[in-house]
Amino acid sequence: MNSAVEFICDSCGAHIDLRQQVNLCPHCGGLLEVAYDPKIMRRSASLMTDYRRESIWRYRDLFPPVSPCNIVSLGEGGTPLIKSRHLGPSLGIENLYFKNDTLMPTGSFKDRGFSLAISYAKEIGVKRGLTYSSGNAGASFSAYSARTGFPGLILVEYLASDTKKSMILLYGAKAAILDFENFDEISAMLDGAVQQLGCYMFVNFINPVRHEAMKTYAYEIFGELGRVPDYSFHPVGTGGGLWGTWKGYNELLTMGVTDRLPHMVGVQPEAVCWLKQAIDSGAEEGQIYGDSRKTIAQSISGNSPLHGGKRLIQCVRESEGMAMGVSDEEIMEAMRDLGREGIGAEPSSAAGVAAFKQAVQAGKIRSTDTVVCVITGTALKQPDVVRRVAAMPEKTVHADVNSLSEALEYFQMG
Repeated sequence: MNSAVEFICDSCGAHIDLRQQVNLCPHCGGLLEVAYDPKIMRRSASLMTDYRRESIWRYRDLFPPVSPCNIVSLGEGGTPLIKSRHLGPSLGIENLYFKNDTLMPTGSFKDRGFSLAISYAKEIGVKRGLTYSSGNAGASFSAYSARTGFPGLILVEYLASDTKKSMILLYGAKAAILDFENFDEISAMLDGAVQQLGCYMFVNFINPVRHEAMKTYAYEIFGELGRVPDYSFHPVGTGGGLWGTWKGYNELLTMGVTDRLPHMVGVQPEAVCWLKQAIDSGAEEGQIYGDSRKTIAQSISGNSPLHGGKRLIQCVRESEGMAMGVSDEEIMEAMRDLGREGIGAEPSSAAGVAAFKQAVQAGKIRSTDTVVCVITGTALKQPDVVRRVAAMPEKTVHADVNSLSEALEYFQMG
Protein backbone atom coordinates (compact mmCIF):
# COMPACT_ATOMS: atom_id res chain seq x y z
CA MET A 1 0.00 0.00 0.00
CA ASN A 2 2.97 2.38 0.41
CA SER A 3 2.78 5.03 -2.31
CA ALA A 4 6.28 6.57 -2.15
CA VAL A 5 8.26 6.10 -5.37
CA GLU A 6 11.50 8.09 -5.40
CA PHE A 7 13.26 11.37 -4.65
CA ILE A 8 13.17 14.04 -7.36
CA CYS A 9 15.54 17.01 -7.33
CA ASP A 10 13.91 20.45 -7.37
CA SER A 11 16.78 21.89 -9.41
CA CYS A 12 17.94 19.36 -12.00
CA GLY A 13 15.03 16.89 -11.96
CA ALA A 14 17.25 13.92 -11.12
CA HIS A 15 15.51 10.75 -9.92
CA ILE A 16 17.09 9.23 -6.81
CA ASP A 17 16.33 5.88 -5.18
CA LEU A 18 14.62 6.22 -1.80
CA ARG A 19 17.05 3.75 -0.24
CA GLN A 20 20.08 5.96 -0.85
CA GLN A 21 21.55 7.75 2.16
CA VAL A 22 21.27 11.21 0.63
CA ASN A 23 20.47 14.69 1.83
CA LEU A 24 20.99 17.04 -1.10
CA CYS A 25 20.95 15.94 -4.73
CA PRO A 26 24.23 14.10 -5.46
CA HIS A 27 24.25 15.57 -9.00
CA CYS A 28 23.70 19.29 -8.39
CA GLY A 29 23.30 19.90 -4.64
CA GLY A 30 19.61 20.79 -5.01
CA LEU A 31 16.78 19.95 -2.60
CA LEU A 32 15.12 16.56 -2.92
CA GLU A 33 11.37 15.92 -2.71
CA VAL A 34 9.60 12.59 -2.23
CA ALA A 35 7.34 11.67 -5.17
CA TYR A 36 4.32 9.37 -4.79
CA ASP A 37 2.18 7.19 -7.04
CA PRO A 38 -1.24 8.92 -7.28
CA LYS A 39 -3.12 5.67 -7.94
CA ILE A 40 -1.76 4.05 -4.80
CA MET A 41 -2.32 7.24 -2.79
CA ARG A 42 -6.04 7.13 -3.60
CA ARG A 43 -6.30 3.84 -1.72
CA SER A 44 -5.59 5.80 1.47
CA ALA A 45 -8.52 8.20 1.00
CA SER A 46 -10.58 6.47 3.68
CA LEU A 47 -8.00 7.52 6.28
CA MET A 48 -9.07 11.11 5.65
CA THR A 49 -12.83 10.59 5.57
CA ASP A 50 -12.94 8.18 8.53
CA TYR A 51 -10.83 10.24 10.91
CA ARG A 52 -9.54 9.01 14.27
CA ARG A 53 -7.17 10.96 16.48
CA GLU A 54 -4.03 8.84 16.36
CA SER A 55 -0.29 9.30 15.89
CA ILE A 56 1.22 10.40 12.59
CA TRP A 57 1.96 6.75 11.84
CA ARG A 58 -1.69 6.22 10.99
CA TYR A 59 -0.60 7.72 7.64
CA ARG A 60 2.58 5.65 7.17
CA ASP A 61 1.52 4.55 3.65
CA LEU A 62 1.83 8.22 2.65
CA PHE A 63 5.40 8.48 3.96
CA PRO A 64 8.61 7.00 2.59
CA PRO A 65 8.51 3.33 3.62
CA VAL A 66 9.60 2.41 7.16
CA SER A 67 9.44 -1.10 8.60
CA PRO A 68 7.44 -1.39 11.85
CA CYS A 69 10.60 -2.44 13.73
CA ASN A 70 12.29 0.86 12.83
CA ILE A 71 9.45 3.22 13.78
CA VAL A 72 10.45 5.51 16.66
CA SER A 73 7.33 7.04 18.19
CA LEU A 74 6.46 8.88 21.40
CA GLY A 75 2.80 9.42 20.48
CA GLU A 76 3.35 12.47 18.27
CA GLY A 77 0.46 13.80 16.19
CA GLY A 78 -3.28 13.57 16.70
CA THR A 79 -3.34 16.86 18.61
CA PRO A 80 -6.68 18.62 19.12
CA LEU A 81 -8.18 21.19 16.79
CA ILE A 82 -9.74 23.70 19.18
CA LYS A 83 -12.43 26.15 18.12
CA SER A 84 -11.95 29.69 19.41
CA ARG A 85 -14.48 30.83 21.99
CA HIS A 86 -13.10 34.31 22.55
CA LEU A 87 -10.76 35.75 19.94
CA GLY A 88 -12.62 34.66 16.81
CA PRO A 89 -16.08 35.81 17.95
CA SER A 90 -14.63 39.10 19.23
CA LEU A 91 -13.36 39.82 15.71
CA GLY A 92 -16.49 38.56 13.95
CA ILE A 93 -14.87 35.32 12.74
CA GLU A 94 -16.97 32.40 13.97
CA ASN A 95 -14.82 29.62 12.50
CA LEU A 96 -11.37 30.23 13.93
CA TYR A 97 -9.51 27.11 15.08
CA PHE A 98 -6.21 26.43 16.82
CA LYS A 99 -4.22 23.29 15.99
CA ASN A 100 -2.63 22.75 19.40
CA ASP A 101 0.79 21.17 18.97
CA THR A 102 1.94 22.49 22.34
CA LEU A 103 0.75 19.06 23.55
CA MET A 104 3.41 17.12 21.63
CA PRO A 105 5.88 14.87 23.53
CA THR A 106 8.65 17.50 23.74
CA GLY A 107 6.27 20.44 23.62
CA SER A 108 6.62 21.37 19.96
CA PHE A 109 5.54 20.39 16.45
CA LYS A 110 9.10 19.31 15.66
CA ASP A 111 8.22 15.87 17.07
CA ARG A 112 6.24 15.04 13.93
CA GLY A 113 9.29 15.53 11.74
CA PHE A 114 11.85 13.84 13.94
CA SER A 115 9.74 10.77 14.54
CA LEU A 116 9.67 10.21 10.77
CA ALA A 117 13.19 11.39 9.98
CA ILE A 118 14.94 9.24 12.60
CA SER A 119 12.75 6.23 11.81
CA TYR A 120 13.60 6.57 8.12
CA ALA A 121 17.30 7.05 8.88
CA LYS A 122 17.26 3.75 10.78
CA GLU A 123 15.44 2.11 7.87
CA ILE A 124 18.13 3.05 5.35
CA GLY A 125 21.03 2.28 7.67
CA VAL A 126 22.22 5.73 8.75
CA LYS A 127 24.46 5.34 11.81
CA ARG A 128 24.64 8.90 13.16
CA GLY A 129 23.37 12.37 12.38
CA LEU A 130 23.75 16.11 12.79
CA THR A 131 21.22 18.90 13.15
CA TYR A 132 21.12 22.63 13.69
CA SER A 133 18.44 24.07 15.95
CA SER A 134 17.05 27.27 17.38
CA GLY A 135 15.98 25.10 20.34
CA ASN A 136 12.83 23.10 19.73
CA ALA A 137 14.24 20.91 16.97
CA GLY A 138 17.23 20.11 19.15
CA ALA A 139 15.04 18.91 22.02
CA SER A 140 13.00 16.78 19.65
CA PHE A 141 16.03 15.26 17.94
CA SER A 142 17.56 14.58 21.35
CA ALA A 143 14.43 12.85 22.67
CA TYR A 144 13.83 10.64 19.65
CA SER A 145 17.47 9.73 19.19
CA ALA A 146 17.72 8.85 22.90
CA ARG A 147 14.63 6.68 22.62
CA THR A 148 16.22 4.50 19.94
CA GLY A 149 19.91 4.88 20.80
CA PHE A 150 20.69 6.84 17.64
CA PRO A 151 23.85 8.97 18.12
CA GLY A 152 23.81 12.55 16.95
CA LEU A 153 25.25 16.03 17.46
CA ILE A 154 23.07 19.11 17.93
CA LEU A 155 24.27 22.64 17.17
CA VAL A 156 21.96 24.99 19.06
CA GLU A 157 21.84 28.74 18.41
CA TYR A 158 23.41 30.94 21.06
CA LEU A 159 20.16 32.96 20.90
CA ALA A 160 18.07 30.03 22.21
CA SER A 161 16.67 30.33 25.72
CA ASP A 162 18.54 28.57 28.52
CA THR A 163 15.45 26.40 29.01
CA LYS A 164 15.66 25.12 25.44
CA LYS A 165 19.39 24.46 25.73
CA SER A 166 18.89 22.53 28.96
CA MET A 167 16.04 20.47 27.50
CA ILE A 168 18.35 19.25 24.76
CA LEU A 169 20.80 17.99 27.37
CA LEU A 170 18.01 16.56 29.54
CA TYR A 171 17.46 13.85 26.94
CA GLY A 172 21.18 13.05 26.91
CA ALA A 173 22.27 14.46 23.56
CA LYS A 174 25.69 15.71 22.55
CA ALA A 175 25.28 19.42 21.92
CA ALA A 176 27.33 22.54 21.21
CA ILE A 177 26.27 26.18 21.13
CA LEU A 178 26.45 27.66 17.62
CA ASP A 179 27.81 31.18 17.20
CA PHE A 180 27.12 33.13 13.99
CA GLU A 181 26.55 36.57 12.53
CA ASN A 182 23.71 35.76 10.12
CA PHE A 183 21.80 32.75 8.86
CA ASP A 184 23.68 32.66 5.56
CA GLU A 185 26.72 31.42 7.50
CA ILE A 186 24.67 28.59 8.95
CA SER A 187 23.27 27.66 5.55
CA ALA A 188 26.76 27.49 4.02
CA MET A 189 28.04 25.42 6.95
CA LEU A 190 25.18 22.93 6.64
CA ASP A 191 25.69 22.45 2.91
CA GLY A 192 29.41 21.99 3.52
CA ALA A 193 28.76 19.43 6.24
CA VAL A 194 26.82 17.33 3.73
CA GLN A 195 28.94 17.81 0.63
CA GLN A 196 32.45 18.03 2.14
CA LEU A 197 32.26 16.14 5.44
CA GLY A 198 29.71 13.50 4.43
CA CYS A 199 27.45 14.16 7.43
CA TYR A 200 23.86 12.94 7.36
CA MET A 201 21.78 16.00 8.16
CA PHE A 202 18.41 16.33 9.88
CA VAL A 203 17.78 20.01 9.12
CA ASN A 204 14.49 20.77 7.32
CA PHE A 205 14.69 20.48 3.52
CA ILE A 206 18.38 19.44 3.61
CA ASN A 207 16.88 16.31 5.15
CA PRO A 208 14.49 15.24 2.37
CA VAL A 209 11.91 13.43 4.53
CA ARG A 210 11.46 15.44 7.74
CA HIS A 211 8.89 17.82 6.27
CA GLU A 212 6.89 14.87 4.91
CA ALA A 213 5.57 14.36 8.45
CA MET A 214 4.09 17.88 8.36
CA LYS A 215 1.61 16.67 5.74
CA THR A 216 -0.25 15.20 8.71
CA TYR A 217 -1.37 18.72 9.64
CA ALA A 218 -3.47 18.77 6.48
CA TYR A 219 -4.73 15.22 7.05
CA GLU A 220 -5.71 15.83 10.68
CA ILE A 221 -7.26 19.26 10.11
CA PHE A 222 -9.31 17.96 7.18
CA GLY A 223 -10.31 14.88 9.20
CA GLU A 224 -11.63 16.95 12.12
CA LEU A 225 -13.24 19.73 10.10
CA GLY A 226 -14.57 17.52 7.32
CA ARG A 227 -13.38 20.17 4.86
CA VAL A 228 -10.35 22.23 3.89
CA PRO A 229 -10.05 25.57 5.72
CA ASP A 230 -9.98 28.80 3.78
CA TYR A 231 -6.78 30.01 5.45
CA SER A 232 -3.95 28.13 7.17
CA PHE A 233 -1.59 30.30 9.27
CA HIS A 234 1.91 28.99 10.06
CA PRO A 235 4.92 30.47 11.86
CA VAL A 236 7.91 30.19 9.52
CA GLY A 237 11.49 29.38 10.52
CA THR A 238 13.02 27.13 7.88
CA GLY A 239 9.44 26.59 6.69
CA GLY A 240 9.00 22.81 6.84
CA GLY A 241 5.61 23.16 8.51
CA LEU A 242 4.24 25.52 5.88
CA TRP A 243 5.58 23.52 2.92
CA GLY A 244 4.70 20.11 4.34
CA THR A 245 1.14 21.18 5.14
CA TRP A 246 0.69 22.59 1.62
CA LYS A 247 1.94 19.31 0.18
CA GLY A 248 -0.55 17.44 2.38
CA TYR A 249 -3.48 19.52 1.14
CA ASN A 250 -2.42 18.91 -2.44
CA GLU A 251 -2.38 15.18 -1.71
CA LEU A 252 -5.95 15.41 -0.40
CA LEU A 253 -6.82 16.90 -3.79
CA THR A 254 -5.00 14.05 -5.54
CA MET A 255 -6.85 11.47 -3.43
CA GLY A 256 -10.16 13.00 -4.47
CA VAL A 257 -11.43 13.79 -0.97
CA THR A 258 -11.55 17.55 -1.66
CA ASP A 259 -11.81 19.78 -4.71
CA ARG A 260 -10.26 22.90 -3.16
CA LEU A 261 -7.09 24.12 -1.46
CA PRO A 262 -6.52 26.66 1.33
CA HIS A 263 -4.67 29.96 1.18
CA MET A 264 -1.37 29.38 3.00
CA VAL A 265 -0.04 32.16 5.23
CA GLY A 266 3.63 32.23 6.25
CA VAL A 267 4.32 34.37 9.32
CA GLN A 268 7.64 35.76 10.55
CA PRO A 269 8.71 38.45 13.01
CA GLU A 270 8.77 41.79 11.19
CA ALA A 271 12.42 42.11 12.28
CA VAL A 272 13.42 39.25 9.93
CA CYS A 273 10.55 38.82 7.48
CA TRP A 274 12.55 37.87 4.39
CA LEU A 275 9.59 35.89 2.99
CA LYS A 276 7.33 38.95 3.04
CA GLN A 277 10.06 41.00 1.38
CA ALA A 278 10.39 38.41 -1.38
CA ILE A 279 6.65 38.12 -2.00
CA ASP A 280 6.09 41.88 -1.91
CA SER A 281 8.95 42.53 -4.35
CA GLY A 282 8.06 39.71 -6.75
CA ALA A 283 11.43 38.03 -6.20
CA GLU A 284 12.07 34.39 -7.09
CA GLU A 285 14.41 33.91 -4.13
CA GLY A 286 14.56 35.32 -0.63
CA GLN A 287 17.50 37.39 0.58
CA ILE A 288 19.00 38.12 3.97
CA TYR A 289 16.84 40.62 5.84
CA GLY A 290 17.00 42.10 9.31
CA ASP A 291 18.65 41.02 12.57
CA SER A 292 17.85 37.75 14.36
CA ARG A 293 18.62 39.37 17.71
CA LYS A 294 15.79 41.88 17.33
CA THR A 295 12.83 39.61 18.15
CA ILE A 296 11.60 37.52 21.07
CA ALA A 297 10.36 34.84 18.63
CA GLN A 298 13.52 32.73 18.82
CA SER A 299 12.20 29.71 16.92
CA ILE A 300 11.48 31.77 13.80
CA SER A 301 14.24 34.36 14.00
CA GLY A 302 16.29 33.21 10.98
CA ASN A 303 17.01 36.26 8.83
CA SER A 304 17.67 34.46 5.54
CA PRO A 305 16.28 31.34 3.86
CA LEU A 306 17.74 27.93 3.20
CA HIS A 307 18.34 27.49 -0.55
CA GLY A 308 16.71 30.79 -1.37
CA GLY A 309 13.37 29.90 0.21
CA LYS A 310 12.03 28.92 -3.22
CA ARG A 311 9.61 26.33 -1.87
CA LEU A 312 8.02 28.77 0.55
CA ILE A 313 7.69 31.48 -2.08
CA GLN A 314 6.11 28.91 -4.40
CA CYS A 315 3.70 27.80 -1.66
CA VAL A 316 2.45 31.31 -0.90
CA ARG A 317 2.05 32.23 -4.57
CA GLU A 318 0.44 28.97 -5.71
CA SER A 319 -2.06 29.06 -2.85
CA GLU A 320 -2.79 32.76 -3.39
CA GLY A 321 -1.85 33.16 0.24
CA MET A 322 0.07 35.76 2.21
CA ALA A 323 3.49 36.34 3.75
CA MET A 324 3.22 38.48 6.86
CA GLY A 325 5.44 40.13 9.45
CA VAL A 326 4.37 40.77 13.04
CA SER A 327 5.90 42.87 15.81
CA ASP A 328 6.98 41.61 19.22
CA GLU A 329 4.16 43.67 20.74
CA GLU A 330 1.61 41.93 18.50
CA ILE A 331 3.12 38.55 19.40
CA MET A 332 2.87 39.19 23.14
CA GLU A 333 -0.75 40.29 22.81
CA ALA A 334 -1.46 37.12 20.83
CA MET A 335 0.09 35.09 23.67
CA ARG A 336 -2.46 36.70 26.00
CA ASP A 337 -5.26 35.95 23.51
CA LEU A 338 -4.25 32.29 23.40
CA GLY A 339 -4.01 32.20 27.17
CA ARG A 340 -7.66 33.21 27.36
CA GLU A 341 -8.40 30.28 25.03
CA GLY A 342 -6.61 27.93 27.44
CA ILE A 343 -3.47 27.56 25.30
CA GLY A 344 -0.01 28.49 26.57
CA ALA A 345 2.12 29.29 23.51
CA GLU A 346 5.71 30.41 23.12
CA PRO A 347 6.23 33.65 21.14
CA SER A 348 6.93 31.96 17.81
CA SER A 349 3.75 29.90 18.12
CA ALA A 350 1.66 32.97 18.83
CA ALA A 351 2.98 34.76 15.75
CA GLY A 352 0.38 33.10 13.53
CA VAL A 353 -2.42 34.36 15.75
CA ALA A 354 -0.92 37.85 15.69
CA ALA A 355 -0.92 37.70 11.89
CA PHE A 356 -4.52 36.45 11.84
CA LYS A 357 -5.60 39.49 13.87
CA GLN A 358 -3.65 41.77 11.56
CA ALA A 359 -5.29 40.18 8.50
CA VAL A 360 -8.79 40.55 9.95
CA GLN A 361 -8.18 44.20 10.78
CA ALA A 362 -6.92 44.77 7.22
CA GLY A 363 -10.11 43.26 5.79
CA LYS A 364 -8.36 40.22 4.27
CA ILE A 365 -10.40 37.62 6.19
CA ARG A 366 -14.17 37.40 5.69
CA SER A 367 -16.60 36.63 8.49
CA THR A 368 -17.60 33.42 6.71
CA ASP A 369 -14.03 32.13 6.32
CA THR A 370 -12.75 29.08 8.18
CA VAL A 371 -9.27 29.78 9.57
CA VAL A 372 -6.74 27.48 11.27
CA CYS A 373 -3.76 28.82 13.19
CA VAL A 374 -1.12 26.18 13.93
CA ILE A 375 0.25 26.61 17.47
CA THR A 376 3.67 25.05 17.26
CA GLY A 377 5.22 25.12 20.74
CA THR A 378 4.48 25.49 24.43
CA ALA A 379 4.96 28.67 26.46
CA LEU A 380 7.18 26.70 28.85
CA LYS A 381 10.00 26.91 26.26
CA GLN A 382 10.49 30.64 27.00
CA PRO A 383 9.43 31.28 30.62
CA ASP A 384 11.20 34.65 30.66
CA VAL A 385 8.82 35.97 28.00
CA VAL A 386 5.83 34.48 29.80
CA ARG A 387 6.81 36.53 32.87
CA ARG A 388 6.93 39.66 30.70
CA VAL A 389 3.54 38.91 29.16
CA ALA A 390 1.64 37.76 32.25
CA ALA A 391 3.59 39.31 35.16
CA MET A 392 3.13 37.98 38.74
CA PRO A 393 0.18 38.06 41.17
CA GLU A 394 -0.05 41.40 42.96
CA LYS A 395 -2.28 40.32 45.86
CA THR A 396 -1.14 38.28 48.86
CA VAL A 397 -3.70 36.37 50.94
CA HIS A 398 -2.91 35.20 54.47
CA ALA A 399 -4.20 31.80 55.50
CA ASP A 400 -7.31 32.99 57.35
CA VAL A 401 -10.94 33.52 56.41
CA ASN A 402 -10.93 37.30 56.88
CA SER A 403 -8.00 37.73 54.51
CA LEU A 404 -9.69 35.44 52.00
CA SER A 405 -12.90 37.46 52.29
CA GLU A 406 -10.96 40.66 51.56
CA ALA A 407 -9.39 39.01 48.50
CA LEU A 408 -12.76 37.90 47.17
CA GLU A 409 -14.01 41.46 47.52
CA TYR A 410 -10.83 42.83 45.89
CA PHE A 411 -11.32 40.60 42.89
CA GLN A 412 -15.08 41.30 42.87
CA MET A 413 -15.86 37.63 43.39
CA GLY A 414 -17.75 37.95 46.69
